[in-house]
Amino acid sequence: MPRLIPVIDVMSGQAVRALGGRREMYAPVRSQLTDSTEPLLVARALLAAADVDELYLADIDALQGHRPRLGWVKELTDRGTRVMVDSGVKTAADAIAIAAVGASVVVGTETLTSYEELQTLVRAWEPDRVILSVDLRNGRVLGSEAAWGIDPDAAAVIEKGIAAGVTRFIVLELARVGTGVGPGTVELCRDLHHRFPHIELLAGGGVRNWLDVNALGEAGVDGVLVASALHDGELKA
Repeated sequence: MPRLIPVIDVMSGQAVRALGGRREMYAPVRSQLTDSTEPLLVARALLAAADVDELYLADIDALQGHRPRLGWVKELTDRGTRVMVDSGVKTAADAIAIAAVGASVVVGTETLTSYEELQTLVRAWEPDRVILSVDLRNGRVLGSEAAWGIDPDAAAVIEKGIAAGVTRFIVLELARVGTGVGPGTVELCRDLHHRFPHIELLAGGGVRNWLDVNALGEAGVDGVLVASALHDGELKA
């Protein structure tokens, strides 16, 4: 069984519920776990619900071009929680704010400006603290031609990531995030696990329940990103 990795999306200082990657529709989270929308309190509630010490944070403001606001994350990392942060890294220098709070950096294909910046980042960090996210929308890789080539597939992106020294990858179907329609990436993950059995493979987007988690696990996924299913009580440790 893959491990659960709770996800928190933060925008304008509040935890919000993501929906299909359409950030203009994100609203303050409503959760069975807590009445609060304060990021640290919501993060603690998610970690307790999943009974884990690992968290994925999407800083929506930073993804939209604003300065990352990550000070609250250090309170988690100081207590031993492993935190992965996606703050819309475009260049290796953008990861400095993530390093300052003791988190690992998620490099999204959607935002990275060039392959050389990924190489620079991997050289500057411990390899296991760099996670390359293959950002998909309805199965197509999002990202610049300069970084990934013309119309790349997920396998091609992972091959380039491995060549740069990356060992940890996420397959993230943005169109399904928060929709509760199922992951839609099971067969893709199965193929990627078969082709690249030695990488750590995480997956997210649309996960509803333990059936989805188990299906991804059987496909070779090591960890599953979840948010709505935890907030709604569909997934419990």
